[in-house]
Amino acid sequence: MFKMIRCGSGFDPVIMVSPPEANPDTPDAKYYRCASWQIGNHQPGVFNEISRGTAISYFSGIADGIGFEKPPADTFPTLDAALQYITKKLEELGIDPNKDE
Repeated sequence: MFKMIRCGSGFDPVIMVSPPEANPDTPDAKYYRCASWQIGNHQPGVFNEISRGTAISYFSGIADGIGFEKPPADTFPTLDAALQYITKKLEELGIDPNKDE
């Protein structure tokens, strides 16, 4: 199970955590980022595993420039289900989910 914990403006980027009840001190938590652009060797448009430190950096003042969308309270059974949710939200916002393809 996965939970969205940070969403940039237009749901780009999105940070997820597993397990959903994890907090910053949970030692075995895994974090994932999906962005529409390539970051390092991470493929755009899919969830890539990131470090705890990188995930936490998306909550700092440095990350204010990415804006904010309210993450859903729901959890997701898979990262693919989260991508489907993001696509739906982009369509609701009038944003073409395939803009970078």
